[in-house]
Amino acid sequence: MYPTRKALWLLVVSGVGPLAVPFAGIPYMMGWLLPLAVVAVIISDRMLGTQLRFAVRRRVAKVLSVGAKNKVELVLKNLNAFALHLSFIDEAPQPGSVDEEQMSVHLSPGQQGKVVYWYTPKRRGRYTFGHIRLQTRSRLGFWFVQRSVADFAEVQVYPDIEAISQFELLAQTNSLSELGYLNTRVKGDGHEFERMRDYRSGDEPRKVDWKTTARLNRLIVREMGQDRNQNVLFMIDMGRLMQQTTDGLSHFDYALNTAIILGHIAQKKGDNIGAVLFSDKVKKYVPLRKGRGAVDALIMAAYDMEPEPVATNYSHAFKHVMANVNKRSLLLLMTHMGKGEEQRLIRTYASYLGRQHLPLCLFFKEPALERAVRNVPHSTKEAFEVAAAADLMMDRTESLSRLQHAKVLALDALPGQYSATAINNYLDIKARNLL
Repeated sequence: MYPTRKALWLLVVSGVGPLAVPFAGIPYMMGWLLPLAVVAVIISDRMLGTQLRFAVRRRVAKVLSVGAKNKVELVLKNLNAFALHLSFIDEAPQPGSVDEEQMSVHLSPGQQGKVVYWYTPKRRGRYTFGHIRLQTRSRLGFWFVQRSVADFAEVQVYPDIEAISQFELLAQTNSLSELGYLNTRVKGDGHEFERMRDYRSGDEPRKVDWKTTARLNRLIVREMGQDRNQNVLFMIDMGRLMQQTTDGLSHFDYALNTAIILGHIAQKKGDNIGAVLFSDKVKKYVPLRKGRGAVDALIMAAYDMEPEPVATNYSHAFKHVMANVNKRSLLLLMTHMGKGEEQRLIRTYASYLGRQHLPLCLFFKEPALERAVRNVPHSTKEAFEVAAAADLMMDRTESLSRLQHAKVLALDALPGQYSATAINNYLDIKARNLL
């Protein structure tokens, strides 16, 4: 608690009184009445005007999404017989950011108010909201009053589960192109019978069911759906290269978010999903299962996992798959393209597993490398830098070609396009019955 500028100015102005006594011809003691009265009022405001009563509580969901804006509400009530102007700061967990550091609200006597702000966590795990620190003025405005309210709230920061809701909303409005998803034809290319329906302009003649057409005396088309009960296993790298960040999120987070969204899509299509999370050894294994519970199991297994500063051991991960996954599956490996020996291991194991499964290697492109290649050099040094970047890009292209030559599906994508690339290829694989 400390005096306001209003109190200090009033003290300065009232202090002129004793100095004017010799010139005004008034008794000496009369000159001190005004300063003493001001001091008395300020002190009484300190003793009585700072006994403020208010209530504050925080409303925040128990589960938050990393890298997404999560809503936080502060509900405040003025329990005094006079108005209050409250400024406050909420102690949000770190690492994270809020859209507004300091907030304020004006409350009439007995009024309840609500302030909403948005908190963006930068890392998954279990965290706690701390104190709510408030500041207001005393009743007469001569003192700043500071209070700290302990309103601890434990939250769990999960991968970006909000992206699932966004995907479903856009899917309902046929606006998936806004997220980068292509319109992939999924009807009529599968092996499982889906339904009979009336012929529509543009349907292929070979899909007309002639027996039913003859019986009903109108053109009827046999529509085939996609095969169901197939397996999608996510192999997510947790090694040191996945610690790299883009737009505040680690590449491991991008891979994990991709697995959750794609897992949601796959279970909607009746497929089983599972995951292997690995670095120098297998850290978590989520067995293949069906339904919404499969996505929940993946989220629960990975929400507090972080990439580690160790070299990735691909041998352990692939051997784990060989030992635990017998039915043919889409193996989606999400990783960085490492050095020559790591590339050789991926190529060898993926090619071997390709006899039974369908491996798909999705590598992260390096944003800095992509920018460097596009730079226009203005000096000899910059020309060498662009040439070096071009050589690295050529090496990446050759590595992808070697994998594809070994009959392994291999792609790379920038972090911001990672989910769209994975989903588009999954839908294409389903449509072409490659699995």
